[in-house]
Amino acid sequence: MTNTLITTYTDELGVLGRIKTELQANGVIVPAELQEELARDWNAPAIKRGRFVFLLEQQVTGLFTTVLIINGKFSEKSPFHMVKVGAGRYETWKNDDRFTDIAMMPRPSYYDMTTSDGVPMSDVAVIGEPDHLRSVLNQRCGYQRIGQACKFCAIESWWAGYMDKTPAQVAEVAEAAFREGMIKHVTLSTGTRLTRGKGLEDLVDAARLIQKRASVTMTLNFEPLTDSSLLESLLSDGKEAGATTALCNIECFDESLREDIMPMKGRNTIDDYRRVWQKCIDIFGHNEVYTMVIAGLGESDESILRGVESTASMGVVTSIVPFTPMMNSAYEDREPPSVERMLHLYESALPIYEKYGLKLYGGTGGIYTSLKGM
Repeated sequence: MTNTLITTYTDELGVLGRIKTELQANGVIVPAELQEELARDWNAPAIKRGRFVFLLEQQVTGLFTTVLIINGKFSEKSPFHMVKVGAGRYETWKNDDRFTDIAMMPRPSYYDMTTSDGVPMSDVAVIGEPDHLRSVLNQRCGYQRIGQACKFCAIESWWAGYMDKTPAQVAEVAEAAFREGMIKHVTLSTGTRLTRGKGLEDLVDAARLIQKRASVTMTLNFEPLTDSSLLESLLSDGKEAGATTALCNIECFDESLREDIMPMKGRNTIDDYRRVWQKCIDIFGHNEVYTMVIAGLGESDESILRGVESTASMGVVTSIVPFTPMMNSAYEDREPPSVERMLHLYESALPIYEKYGLKLYGGTGGIYTSLKGM
């Protein structure tokens, strides 16, 4: 399936945008028997853990947009549920009424393969959306190991993945997915390692190995480094290895909340992030540096939109994503933000991107960095 994501700048914000936001804000209940079918026959490797992706079709053009669903405790009372309506055909219903058609992505053949050292490939890297492979190295986050995890995060139980992935294993899976014609881009993320590079060094090693095996572009998703010279060295090496896009997530622009929400990561100030983003811009360029802010952690709309404007003025794109409380996180009992709030934030952010010549889905890696947001 070729990438058919709808660009930000369409009239669909009021149609597909609302549908997508309603589904994410409420979650979608999937009956147990349907979970078995989807995990077996479609691209839904983590559906039993409440995480899955499907596509919504734009009726006029036939293009698709991707929807990431993260079901937590909040979704137990969701009015939305998924039903099968025919061979390979599915819908979501809102209570007793049909809500929308959905399309599942095909299950890659490599999901049935193992790496050379015997690890199921579907436990190493998965298809996150059309043409896009995602992998989280170092899924044993150092902050969780010392009891200082970000309160919204449940990285160690995100999906039924192999916890101790190596760069070599990720590269082997990337090669298999590329040979199958499934991918054009790879996003490499990491839980924080308690090292000088905080795990970025492993992403760069993986990028080097992938470059030798598959002709793809790559995004590096990492935490700010305090060592500026090491950051510059690793990012430069990453670019040489084929990375085109940097993703360094702020999560919250409200300085009064940051350290409470993120006991360790929140010690990085917004100015610390700005220094990192500027280094990323110097290396990767305009519209190739991204960050993400989570709506629903206790912050104001004003803090989010000020942050969007501040980063955009640097040439950094901030994608706004709804907080969907994950099971096994400290915030698992919280509620997501309302649909109306999310749509207000999206609509308010669009003119800011345009003002600074940015596109949420622009650049070589941008189309792959905002799966959960607009």
